[in-house]
Parts: sequence; structure tokens; C-alpha cells
Amino acid sequence: MKVVEVRTSVVEKGQWGRELEVEIPYDRLEPDFSKAIKSYQKRLELPGFRKGKVPLNVVNRRFGDAIRGNVINDILPTLLEEATREAGLVPAAPPRIEKLDYEPGESLTFTATMDIWPEVEAEKYEGLEITKVVHAVEEEEVDKQLEEIRNGQAAERSVERPLETGDVLIADLQRLDDARLPIVGEKFEERQFLIGADDAPSPDFETAVIGISAGEERAVRFSYREDLPNEQLAGTEDHFLVTAREVRERHLPDLDDEMAKDVGDQFQTLEELRAHIRNQLEGQWEMMARQKMRADLTAELIKHNPFDLPESMLQNYLQSMRREREQARDGHDHDHDHDHDHGHDHDHDEDHEFSEEERAAAVRQLKGYILVEAVGKEAGVEVGEEEFEQHLQQRAERMGVDVEQLKRSARVGDLRRELRESKVFDLLAEKAKVKDETI
Repeated sequence: MKVVEVRTSVVEKGQWGRELEVEIPYDRLEPDFSKAIKSYQKRLELPGFRKGKVPLNVVNRRFGDAIRGNVINDILPTLLEEATREAGLVPAAPPRIEKLDYEPGESLTFTATMDIWPEVEAEKYEGLEITKVVHAVEEEEVDKQLEEIRNGQAAERSVERPLETGDVLIADLQRLDDARLPIVGEKFEERQFLIGADDAPSPDFETAVIGISAGEERAVRFSYREDLPNEQLAGTEDHFLVTAREVRERHLPDLDDEMAKDVGDQFQTLEELRAHIRNQLEGQWEMMARQKMRADLTAELIKHNPFDLPESMLQNYLQSMRREREQARDGHDHDHDHDHDHGHDHDHDEDHEFSEEERAAAVRQLKGYILVEAVGKEAGVEVGEEEFEQHLQQRAERMGVDVEQLKRSARVGDLRRELRESKVFDLLAEKAKVKDETI
């Protein structure tokens, strides 16, 4: 059966704004109307008729308008998508439908207003000035990583003596109010603290508990570090009753071949472990250098190829980022230091406008994406099937999945775009004026 095409006309409204006028012929709508009315007939019960036996003309006369209205609401998104595709438009954000009009037996007409996806030309993408981070991994960095591994291999044993720096304290914590009375619901049991750790949330707390023994209680008032990553706690003061359950002494293994073997079967000597650590550090620095180059190249592209984004596109992107952030927040407990909430009442993001920082970040990301796509198009950057196959193989190995499974996944399109984007950045870097920055 021939599909009846929709009829469209486009009116430009500014640089990116478009008004799409759409007409859907009745012949296109009638099959959906008939199907819906027959479906409703099968479920309908009316006095004087058995269920499903009400004549179609009665169903149509009494309920036809409502049924057709529901059908239009159901199929409108599909019709809109078809109309925008027919008109050659790529919306930058969900279109808004206005002026919808339908009379029984007539065509359906409506107008959709939208901003279209910006198609820009990257007029300057050669000779961009960027810096490249160059870093030679020192032995001290390897030593530091090795010491962290050594600390992770430490053995612990319970001791009957007061707590000292380097020990592990197992304790219950009860938050106290200013009158030194327990706050209901603010007790945290069997918390572990490595006394003397570089990343301790509160050196004051550690100083206050030094010398405590198993079974002893001690009320401690302390302040958190000003530079604590948890901004809700940084620089604030707390008051706890600490009940020591156990003091554990830690014993670090010797830095030798035996420790290396304990880290992994692939290591037979300490030197092999050191070489592995060095390779990891060099890889991390290389990744950081690539990320910085990408950021610099993107910033330079934006600087030398100015254009305005559609406001609806920017707002849609910001809303999407906010939803992702809220989902990530709702999916995880907020792990605060000492495992407590600190009484913070989270503001609902939807109650606030987007900040200038949020808008600026969104503009950078959107413009960067659009311009990188433009460079790829203008430079004729393509992804060959052989190189994409190799890219999929490498990604599958890294993810620990079968490559055929990855090919069937919904991510395969994203992986192709990822490889093309990487090739565009390689091209930009090759044509850029690069200055080494040794750190």
C-alpha cells in the first residue's frame, strides 16, 4: 500500500529559527482512525448491546471525535518527525507544535516552530597555537606509587596498647550537640581510621584520639581541613564521642621480590613491578597531554570560528546535563567523611536558573562538538571499515567483552563517531603550531 506523503513548507525565522507548516492528508490518518474505532468497539458495552457488538456507526457517532483526538495525540510525534525529515530539517531541540487544526474528514494541519542544528564552516583550523605537556617520570614518582602499593599490602594485628601514629583505630562515633548530649540518629558504628594518613579529613581529629585504648571513651571536638574535597564539610567543626573498639598495629612488607609477587602473578621481581609502575605513570601523563591538547585545540577553534548557538539548543543541553547529574546523585549515597550527612539539605537544582559557569561550559562543549564535526566534513575525514574493525577489537579487549557482542550493542555508532573525532583531533594537531611545555 502506498504511503501518503505529508506536505510541508518552511519559513525562516532568523539565523537558526524555522517555522514548519505541515499538512497531513486525511487518507494518511484514516487507517489509524478506523483501527482505533474498531479496537474501541471490541471493548465497548452499551445498554441493549452485547460487549463488542455495538454497531460501528453508533461508536463513531458517540465516541468518534474523542477517539480521533486520542489517535492524533498518539501519532503526532511520528508525524512531526516525518515532516521535519521530509523538509530536510534537523532540530537542535524538541520542536514546539502550534496552531493544530483538524476537522472530521479533512486534513490535519499544524505548525511546528524550532531551531535547527547549526551547520557552520570552520574557516580556520590550520596553524592553531597550542602547547603540549612534556613530562619525564622521575624515580621519586615511582617510589611514591610503590609506597602506596606497599601500604596496601600491610598486615594488621590487634594490640593491647594506646593508639599511635601509623595504627588503625576501629571505633564507634556518636555526634554530640553543643551541650555534649547525643544527637539521635547520628551514631556510626565500627568506623576505621588510619592514623597519620596524608589524606586524613581532619588532622585535629587524629591528634585528639592519639593515646586512646580499646574500651575507652573520649569526647573530641575538631575541625575539618579547609581544602577538603567535600565542600560541605571543609573548614567546619564537629563534636563526637569516640568509643574505641580496637587498636590495630600495621606491619609493612619489605620492598623486595616477594612483595612484587604478592602484587600480581605477572611480576617476578621488584624491578618488573617498578617498570610496570613507570609505564603506567608515563601512560597517565601521555593521556593528560592528549586531553590538554584537545582542550587547547577546541578553545582555539572556537576563538577563530565565532558563531552563535540557538538558545533552545543550549537550554536543552543544559537540562540534559542537569538530569544526568541528578540521576547520578540519586543513584549514590552521599559518602561524607566519617560516613555522615552533616545535616546538609540539598537544594533542588530545578529551583534555580543555570549559572554563568554552567552556561559557559555548555557553550564550549556544544561549539567544540559542532566545529570538530565541521572540520571533519571539510577535511574529508572518514573511518574505514578495516580501521573501525581494529578500533572495535581494541575497545572490546579493554572492556573485557566479545567483539561481536560489541558490534551488536547500541554503542557501536558512538564508537564510530569517537574514532572519527579522534582522527579529526589528530589532523588538527598535525596542522597546529605546537609548543612543548615541560613540567
